[in-house]
Amino acid sequence: MANLQQLKKLRPLGKLEQVSACCHHLGFFNNVGLSAHYNLSGPSSPAGFNLRHVIYAAIRDVIRKHRILFAIPVNEDSPDTYFASLPFIDLDRSIHFAKRSQPLPRNGEDKDEELDTILQEQHNTNFRSDYGTLPFWRLIILQTPEVETEFTACFVYHHAIGDGVSGVVFHDEFRKALDAACSTSALQYNIEERVMPDENVQVLPPVEELHPLPVIPTPPAPGAANLKEWTGKSIHTPCRSRWTSLYVSAHASRAFFAECKAKGLSVTPALSSIIASVLFRTLPQTEEALTCIIPISLRPWLSTPREAANAAIGTYFDATRVKLTKPDQNTQDVGSTDIWPGASQVSKAMKDYLCNVSPSGEPYTAIAVLKGIPDFSVICGAMLGQPRDAAFEVTNVGQIPAPASPQGGDDHIWQVGKVLLSRSALVSGAAITVSVATGGNGSMAIGFSWQEGVLENGILDNVINGVNQYFEKYKQGTEGKDA
Repeated sequence: MANLQQLKKLRPLGKLEQVSACCHHLGFFNNVGLSAHYNLSGPSSPAGFNLRHVIYAAIRDVIRKHRILFAIPVNEDSPDTYFASLPFIDLDRSIHFAKRSQPLPRNGEDKDEELDTILQEQHNTNFRSDYGTLPFWRLIILQTPEVETEFTACFVYHHAIGDGVSGVVFHDEFRKALDAACSTSALQYNIEERVMPDENVQVLPPVEELHPLPVIPTPPAPGAANLKEWTGKSIHTPCRSRWTSLYVSAHASRAFFAECKAKGLSVTPALSSIIASVLFRTLPQTEEALTCIIPISLRPWLSTPREAANAAIGTYFDATRVKLTKPDQNTQDVGSTDIWPGASQVSKAMKDYLCNVSPSGEPYTAIAVLKGIPDFSVICGAMLGQPRDAAFEVTNVGQIPAPASPQGGDDHIWQVGKVLLSRSALVSGAAITVSVATGGNGSMAIGFSWQEGVLENGILDNVINGVNQYFEKYKQGTEGKDA
């Protein structure tokens, strides 16, 4: 372990960042991840192409633009925790290369089991190893056999340095940096393994310095308190995260998105209702209600230019919740389940959150209460043995930005295909966490994380089968590659 006191102090952690730091220290939560499949377009690879050199050059460019990627939290379990800067990052120790044992699944609906295995291992690995010398992020490059110009990049990072949107920001900039690294001039140079921070680039302020975080004066009264509500087994440690994922083909994804749009709804409420519908069919008939948590990005209301807010790697989110009750009528065929009433209910909850604005114009935030909590480790300890407050959470980061078309007919540009958002289980969180992202190829990926021992046997398998069955109706005529 390095002498942490000798590291340059950057700034104290904000309250939301402190929550993530405390959870990491206590083993309540490890990390977040966003994985993307990359393919270099063009008839052949550029002269002098070396994938390792190209990736090193691209990462060097990205991390020097974001000082937070040099930052590590010091004294994570203390109210006085702060970010300190590593003097350099050794890319040989932060980027890990692995070879697929099988070709990348080309069908848009095929599971990527090798990637899921890597992600489950990563989400059970914290950042305490070589503390003070390694950054609080890792990049795993999963290479396709015999194809040097194709790989999957898994960016795994501590939640205090980035939210889900930050993963999208990273990959968007990484793709652009890959393009730059493939230029003729860039390929002529060897890449240094050690990257020093740019001292002119500052760590962005925490959310409370960029947002007033207004406290709602009259919190809403809890509803349906007399209903029997399922939340999985009680909060406990230790935490072993489980992870799996499924993919919806680009054809089926487009059809689903179009139906959501036709009904005046966004994708997140519809997906939340699908999960609730499947859970109600899976759980005992005595279960009457399910609470869903939906994170909401605060970036539109940050007191910084919109472009800067959207391009930031940092932790800038809130969450709202909605209680869904079991419908009076439930058909036997999950594929024909009417999910739209539930989707409308979730959509209304999200709109209520956005429309319930403070005098200064921003929505009231749930995380505002964090300002009054001096020590989060005490709160975390008090949660052990208590029931959970939600059945599931749905996080949707949307679609990865598409690259601009090349000007020349045979210009080489990197294309992003499938994209997968992932994360560890949270000891004190919802029983099931659903992570959603749509790749540059238009294919929607849905990931599921849960803590071992929280779900009764068979529940998660039934949920996945039910979700797959629901999307069958959109799969008519699905053919071709979605990688």
